[in-house]
Amino acid sequence: MNFDVLTLQAAATLVIVASTVMYLLDTLMLKDGLPGRLWASAYLSGTFSATCYLAWLLLPDVYFAVAVGNGAFVAATGFIWLGCVAFNGRPVRRPALFLSATVIVVVVSALVAGPEGGSWAGAVPFFLGNAVFAATGAIETRRAAIGRRWSSSGLTAVLAIETVWFLARVVVFLWLGPDSDLFRNVFDTRVSAFLTISLLIAAVVVTSVLRANESALRGTAETRRLAVDTNGVLFRESFEATLAIVCTRAQAAGEGVCVIGIRIDDLKRVAVAFGPDDAERLALEVRAAVRRHAPTMALVGETDAAGLAVAFTTTPTTDVRRAARVLHERVVADLARLGAAVVPVVGVGVALAADHGYRAQALTSRADEAAARAAATGEQAFGLA
Repeated sequence: MNFDVLTLQAAATLVIVASTVMYLLDTLMLKDGLPGRLWASAYLSGTFSATCYLAWLLLPDVYFAVAVGNGAFVAATGFIWLGCVAFNGRPVRRPALFLSATVIVVVVSALVAGPEGGSWAGAVPFFLGNAVFAATGAIETRRAAIGRRWSSSGLTAVLAIETVWFLARVVVFLWLGPDSDLFRNVFDTRVSAFLTISLLIAAVVVTSVLRANESALRGTAETRRLAVDTNGVLFRESFEATLAIVCTRAQAAGEGVCVIGIRIDDLKRVAVAFGPDDAERLALEVRAAVRRHAPTMALVGETDAAGLAVAFTTTPTTDVRRAARVLHERVVADLARLGAAVVPVVGVGVALAADHGYRAQALTSRADEAAARAAATGEQAFGLA
């Protein structure tokens, strides 16, 4: 069965519009955070891009539709990357400026070609722009908070496939040209439409799951629901939501905020070597020990299955290094008293608002990264992240 370009582009547009509408409705209902809004912008850009391409197929004289469509397509991929950056608690201002500059270059390169450029006007900057943002997005999905979500591996796969495909596309385009059999059979617009439909469906599912995790406990603007386990340990979203309030109040009061990260990264090896019962017993004891020995008024929350974070306000006389060292010593002592076949390495890292600002996600991520390094190396310097 053969499909013409117009039919495939119309089908791709229909899928993109339907996915965008559903995602935007969820975004409005959940009063979404920055990652969800950026991902919604990606789907809006994709819809606009598909509409531009459809308009050019119906009205070939409107050559600038190709240029605008190319820029919107690159923006869609870039917004996926920006959403991942925001999910990890990193600033998005500079990445957004880089994305804007790239989109302008893509649009201008297609406009310069003029009406004679056809459907491949500005193709090389367009291909490279998508490959760059897909690659940076794939890398970002394996980092920090989003990398610890199992569902993010689906987004990594989508962006990795897009990276490889666009890189191969630009190589074949420059080497053999768009009229070659290889390009028409493997990298033509028809294949692009099929790939766009497949990857878009996967991306919508994955970002919806990630967005739900990031927003589940935000609630409405007036209320927030917090979740805590039997040991008094806040789940990650609840911990960050509460820490954000503490950071705002501490900044207004001129106080400091300290976050201590605690990680044990040997649990998988313990489970393999000594059985899942030992691993589960150690994980539960770590949670209970951290809650037991953390400062009385400190917030204790999880970062993932093997990581915890302790947050409290500080004054100029607070010795955060000593607090981290004492917490580490007591947690290790409690684990040793279990009599388990092996005691995993406990890593501790510290992050201060004075160094990293008063952003809850950033403080938690920095402390957790430092704790992960300490757990991996076994060197407990109790220094600052």
